[in-house]
Amino acid sequence: MTNSEKIIRILKEDYPNNINIINFIENYCPGVIKRIGNSIIVKGRSDRDWVYVSSKSENELREIKSGLLPSDKNFAAIDEWMLPILTEGEKLKWMLKSVRLIHDGKIDYDSEKIDALKLEDADFVYVNSDYRDFISIEYVKDRINNGISSVIRIDGKPAAWGMTQDDGAIGFLHVLAEYRRKGFGKKVTKDLIRKVVESGRLPFVHIQEENIFSMKLAKGLGFRRDKIVNWFELE
Repeated sequence: MTNSEKIIRILKEDYPNNINIINFIENYCPGVIKRIGNSIIVKGRSDRDWVYVSSKSENELREIKSGLLPSDKNFAAIDEWMLPILTEGEKLKWMLKSVRLIHDGKIDYDSEKIDALKLEDADFVYVNSDYRDFISIEYVKDRINNGISSVIRIDGKPAAWGMTQDDGAIGFLHVLAEYRRKGFGKKVTKDLIRKVVESGRLPFVHIQEENIFSMKLAKGLGFRRDKIVNWFELE
């Protein structure tokens, strides 16, 4: 058994809590996977060089903090309690705070699957994303190629879509303004839930608290609130 396999096995003992870091390891084969006591630090690259941390110990987290390199700037899916320690003495370039919601996979699916995004859709998806300041066109292409996606097309062009992020979260949900209030967002999300379940993984989403529409949609489809997670970059 490789070190990565051993670490994933440990992480899966608390699977829902560690779902982000497990999926990132499986999707990107990160270069650094290290255990410190019962805590784990992972460093790997998708669109950025990310640092993931799984820990329940303040002392172990402080040991992880002391071993960080000057190049360790971008942190993903960090629990609220970790923020004061990991950002101590540092300046933040940006921070994105989201609620993580988890789904049990039990839902009345629509009878027919819908199409997946194609690589030629990448520019359109990127231009219409609300998170252009945090992602790149290369990242969108990567997720179309290697993730799970669903799209509703009108006259051959994307009208509503979504896909999984680098950590397996269902995201990128977007419905063009002229096609809203038609149930497209719900249909895309249900299709993504089904595809994620069929891949053997747990469906979950990250939604900013103030995004009332997306929060209502997720809860209406059976997602339950889990915890707050944070992405940030240090200067």
